[in-house]
Amino acid sequence: MTTKNYFMRSFNFILNLLLIAPILYLFGWLFNSLSIQLNTNTLFKLETVTTITDKISSISYGLALICLSLSLVLIGIEIVKRWKTDRLVNYVKSVYHTFSLRNFLFQREKVQKVTSPEHQTIPTSTPVNNGFNRAVRKCMVDIQTDSVTIFIKVPRDQQGQKILKDMEALLKEEIASQHTDYYFSSPIRVRNQLWFIGKKR
Repeated sequence: MTTKNYFMRSFNFILNLLLIAPILYLFGWLFNSLSIQLNTNTLFKLETVTTITDKISSISYGLALICLSLSLVLIGIEIVKRWKTDRLVNYVKSVYHTFSLRNFLFQREKVQKVTSPEHQTIPTSTPVNNGFNRAVRKCMVDIQTDSVTIFIKVPRDQQGQKILKDMEALLKEEIASQHTDYYFSSPIRVRNQLWFIGKKR
């Protein structure tokens, strides 16, 4: 399989919804607190301002509820699909191994110490390729009972592709060690997509 299934298409969207929901809730709480403070102010009548803060608070709470509800519906669809055709535990494994692979691929800045002309040691950072890390955030690991499908987005820029190429051997070793019950063929490159397909031993 070299096309994204429902799990791969919905994962990042669900993750974004779950990240946005508490932020919106916090905004709602802050504006609600501000509205309460304004209402208790006896020196000035700020009815227009409190009306606006109340409205912003209500909208924020409503959007937070919508985001949370939508994410739960999408997760529920995946759970039903797994229950019918696979195992629910594989859904949990897929989520865990997706985060694990992203953490493995993620490139962090390296700090080096450089001696200045005044003989002072100055720490400098070597910026990593942001395009590579953006691509890493889209990689997926879908574990099924009889197969494992791993999707990695290939960076568009030359530097990002070089980073991925340089760590290809380590990547293969990491995938094999994480999924010992499956054997993997050579990766398949389809345009800007890299696929690792594993079959049950």
